Amino acid sequence: MIPNDALRVGYVLKKYPRLSETFILNEILGLEAAGVETTVYSTTAADEGRFHADLARVKADVTYLPAFGSAATLGAFEALRDLKPPAEAWERALAFAARLPAERRAGLLVHGLRVAIDARRRRLDHLHAHFMTVAAHVAYVAHLVGGLPFSVTAHAKDVYRNAVDADVFAEIAGRARAVITVCDYNRRFIEERLLKGRPARLLRVYNGLPLAGLEVGPGPRERDLVIGVGRLVPKKGFDRLVAACAELKRRGAPARFVLVGDGEERGRVAEAVRAHDVADRFELVGALPREEVLRLMGRARVLAAPCVRDDDGNQDALPTVLLEALAAGLPSVATPVAGVPEIVENGAEGLLVPEDDAVALADGLQRLLTDDALWARCSAAGPRKAAARFDRASTLPELVAVFRGSA
Repeated sequence: MIPNDALRVGYVLKKYPRLSETFILNEILGLEAAGVETTVYSTTAADEGRFHADLARVKADVTYLPAFGSAATLGAFEALRDLKPPAEAWERALAFAARLPAERRAGLLVHGLRVAIDARRRRLDHLHAHFMTVAAHVAYVAHLVGGLPFSVTAHAKDVYRNAVDADVFAEIAGRARAVITVCDYNRRFIEERLLKGRPARLLRVYNGLPLAGLEVGPGPRERDLVIGVGRLVPKKGFDRLVAACAELKRRGAPARFVLVGDGEERGRVAEAVRAHDVADRFELVGALPREEVLRLMGRARVLAAPCVRDDDGNQDALPTVLLEALAAGLPSVATPVAGVPEIVENGAEGLLVPEDDAVALADGLQRLLTDDALWARCSAAGPRKAAARFDRASTLPELVAVFRGSA
């Protein structure tokens, strides 16, 4: 049980809410259920138009930080007057801003000052940012000028992209109470490639799920149904899933595919469906709220997660959809990218196949579609793994201990 003696935490996010960031929604709901008071600071307004039903349960006040302009600048000057940061702290904030692209510097300082003064007004105990990019930059500046301790969760694009500035990463990490990351693979990569021996407190805390309500009963599944879920971006590898569908069609294997998600690659995936002549087997349904995705998981036979490393170095770290599939007893066919083997052990909760290999992907899908004994073993093993490793009730206390400064 997490103690709830007036712990107040401010979450600094680039955009809130986002349909694809269920891990943040899960985290905030879990903290609030445990009695932690939360406030959200979002650097940009939500613009997706569709939201998860669970969003209505969030109690946190949400503050959308103002766009850079005359009114926002005046507010920042007032915050600077009231905060009265030591000259050294302000000099450090200015020096940090100078290391970032010129077009972002003034806005960063404005947002950092606004978060710092509002956090003081609300008597917050801690700031926490998700992603070691814009949100972490704002939290860091707020820490410098306001003195409030902070932490950051580092995920994937903020770790693996070739454009990640290791020196900026290390500076923030060195001042944070902790940098939390979501899998052991990430932790090793950060230590070796980004910190390179520089001091920082780095912890692995898995993204936890609220397991109650994710279980799927023993009802019938559509034994030919394969689903994919995720943003349609290169690192998800969904064009390989279309090619695997074409391979199964060539073999005469019964299989239908439903792909849930939207993104920059939608046109490319749709063109691949046409080029491979699988429109009769492959359906793109767009982004769906979480509750609809979970219902689809209850009908499907297999989840496909053909993750790849993108040309810019980006890759998935710990895909939430694979965690949800575990809890739902839905076996997966995935690739061993980053933290994926920490979710799915080959032959245990699903199958792992080589990255960027549509034929191997088709082989794995065909095995789980046709081998009832293998499917049953994997389906039964999933909820056990979810309960042992990814239960929010176990992962949240680790996070709260960081917020309190007791771990």
